[in-house]
Amino acid sequence: MRCERGAISLFLALVFVAFLLIAGMVIDSATVRSERRAAADVARQAARAAVQEIDVAFFRLTGLVRLKTDAARAAAEAVTPDAYTVEVSTSSDRAEVKVSRDVPAQILGLRGDLRTVTATHEARAVKGVTRG
Repeated sequence: MRCERGAISLFLALVFVAFLLIAGMVIDSATVRSERRAAADVARQAARAAVQEIDVAFFRLTGLVRLKTDAARAAAEAVTPDAYTVEVSTSSDRAEVKVSRDVPAQILGLRGDLRTVTATHEARAVKGVTRG
């Protein structure tokens, strides 16, 4: 008859490793989801800041809203935390801001895995009070 001592210990070790892998995937995916929400908030704030930079002289002459491109870019970068890279594009009365950030894996990051989280938001400058 064979000796089966330690078979349960081996089984428990394998189950423990599987549990750690599953827990790591759950925690790391929750971290990435949280960072995506944070990036979306940052992009939204930066786009709103960018559309505040209206060319007032042009507006007074024509009655049309136009953004100052350099000032809009600077305003968006000013409200964005240093951990993010920022890309700002403007066209007449609109600003689109794209932010991205590398997020390290919390549990399964033993190899130094980084995931890039990106969010984009567009805002439009309007004159007066509008509905809708």
